[in-house]
Amino acid sequence: MLDIVVIVVGVGLIVGEVWFFLGPKTRTREAPPAQGGGVQEIQIRVRGGYDPATVFVEAGRPVRLLFFRDETAECSERVVFDEFGIDQELTAFDTTPVSFTPKDPGDYPFFCGKRILKGHVVAQVGREAARQNLGRGHAKHG
Repeated sequence: MLDIVVIVVGVGLIVGEVWFFLGPKTRTREAPPAQGGGVQEIQIRVRGGYDPATVFVEAGRPVRLLFFRDETAECSERVVFDEFGIDQELTAFDTTPVSFTPKDPGDYPFFCGKRILKGHVVAQVGREAARQNLGRGHAKHG
């Protein structure tokens, strides 16, 4: 009986460790300030998911997301924004801009063509609202 308990606990620890290191990471990023209400531009790395997966922007201002597809996986070859009628092909190892303007505050999901990889743009009123809800940021990738 003790052997079974040890095996079950061991398998559980292995599964937890694999999930911790290889599971999806949720990151956020706020659009940088733009002069005179200009375009909010954010880079998103596509590799087994979107990094960052959550992007905070100001509602009513144009947004340009720069998707860098850092892989050749079939699932990541498209990005879809249903709310904006966008279904954009992403070239492997290249940056593809996707532009839209979220006129109203809200949550605008995006996903891969197979709806496996998921992310969302959170449009809020005013820059301060976006800053207050921003989680821990991460280093900009190039």
